[in-house]
Amino acid sequence: MSASTDTPTRQEIKVTIDYLPATQDFHRDYASETVLETIRTDAKNFFGVQDRQERDTYFYYLTHNGQRIQDTNTTLGQLIGPHPHAAHFSLVEQITAGGDL
Repeated sequence: MSASTDTPTRQEIKVTIDYLPATQDFHRDYASETVLETIRTDAKNFFGVQDRQERDTYFYYLTHNGQRIQDTNTTLGQLIGPHPHAAHFSLVEQITAGGDL
């Protein structure tokens, strides 16, 4: 058995996500092919928040290196490149005031 045939081809990336009100960060390993929407959904579930419409609209988005991620269909590997083994994001709450009454 050669070591090269036993080596997994999938690269796991250690993802950390912070959310300002939370006392603990979200940590999970993801394949580089994982779309960012999956990571956003996992983080929202971990922190117990959901996009919702009440009187106001609450939407949670990810930022990376201080930039809002607009296209959550992008894969983790496309965002951070082929070599990094870790990525840090922030989950940010956006509240849009209602007024449709």
